Amino acid sequence: MLTKLYHNLAEPRYDYVWIALLLIAESLLSTLIVKRVPYTEIDWIAYMQEVTTYQNGERDYTNIRGDTGPLVYPAGFLYLYGFFKDIATRSIDATDPTGLGGSTSPEAIRIIQWVFVVLYVINSAVVLMLYNAVLQRMRQQKRSQSSAAIMVWCWRIAMGITCLSKRVHSIFVLRLFNDAPAMLLLHISMYLFACCDSWALGCVVFSLAVSIKMNVLLFAPGLLLLLLQKNQSLLGTIRHLSICASIQLLLGWPFLTTYPISYIKKAFEFDRVFFFKWTVNWKFLPEEIFTSKPWALILLTCHLGVLGMLANKWWQSSKSQLGDINARKLMRWTKCNNDTILLSPEYVIHTMFTSNCVGIIFARTLHYQFYCWYFYSLPLLLWLTSFDSSSSTDKFGKVVLPLLSNVLAVAGVEFAFNVFPATELSSAVLQLSHAYLLLKIVFSKVPIIQIDKEKMK
Repeated sequence: MLTKLYHNLAEPRYDYVWIALLLIAESLLSTLIVKRVPYTEIDWIAYMQEVTTYQNGERDYTNIRGDTGPLVYPAGFLYLYGFFKDIATRSIDATDPTGLGGSTSPEAIRIIQWVFVVLYVINSAVVLMLYNAVLQRMRQQKRSQSSAAIMVWCWRIAMGITCLSKRVHSIFVLRLFNDAPAMLLLHISMYLFACCDSWALGCVVFSLAVSIKMNVLLFAPGLLLLLLQKNQSLLGTIRHLSICASIQLLLGWPFLTTYPISYIKKAFEFDRVFFFKWTVNWKFLPEEIFTSKPWALILLTCHLGVLGMLANKWWQSSKSQLGDINARKLMRWTKCNNDTILLSPEYVIHTMFTSNCVGIIFARTLHYQFYCWYFYSLPLLLWLTSFDSSSSTDKFGKVVLPLLSNVLAVAGVEFAFNVFPATELSSAVLQLSHAYLLLKIVFSKVPIIQIDKEKMK
């Protein structure tokens, strides 16, 4: 009886039921958090100070600042949080001795918390749809009903894990960080790339995400490879990259036409120095090493080196799957035929998440809010690199052990980001989890790259 129910519930018609149940649970949990857990002020006041300075006519980025320091986000941040300010103060008395229009009052903050609850649930829905797209592809590759059911429940566990992070809930609904809307837009762009084959619109949304916070650029190496493979030409790739660039120029126009150097230096501050006391990932290092330029150079070298190694791995896989001639088409200036390429959802998602995670693993520092940059990718990358499409009878070695190891790895990252302040132990646990993830990526197979359109119907 239970075995039959187990297999029946693993059927595709229950996938959206599972997603709906998770989203209902997320909505209820987020509502409970807003109502029961006190809001903690970190950056909202500074955001409103920066937005108000811009709204008062200032266009020199060096003069736009808040209590936490100068503005270090691109122009999209100002427009989005200006919109949030308008929503928060629409029904509130604008009399405010701070000159912020009442946007930092408890009533205004509560309104914005509800806005972020909506953003959080939408983000969860998009992420779950990405996971579901991969699940459908895994279904197609299973050889037996029994192994298919095991695979489905493993992936449903992964989907459930994406809804369980205490820190990510806090980042969205208790802290109101701009990391949250930036990652929502990034995940939407990935959905457009992977599930809709809509690359032009996806590039628009991707660039909008960058305009809110530039950490999204960590996904750019993966996106560049995908664009080359999708377009099969340099010219087609340049067209898509020009879409991304045009969005940045359009949003930054008021600043680029007045104080361009100031805008470029502050909005995309690549040489920003972080404080040791806030680091989550390198707390076991002496502070003098953490802040040193040689250490920064070592991390950058490792970052670029691993990206290069993975690029070669992806290239060899491309030649193996597509053939040497087809693999080399991406380096031609113009496309040699009118055939359209459909990249598999699992390949698109895996490539972009991997690109980002490599940057995270070798980041000079990670702050607590940075967790949402890659939390949602952890189960997917670990699961994709753990469970193959074979119908093996060794359930312990092929299913149970990898599943437990993956859950422990995700739990280790979650533990580290919930220890405040960070300790040598929490940073060590985080780095061990990162090392496990990186090894899984390096030694696993690259997902199927190209599929027939008929298989997506």
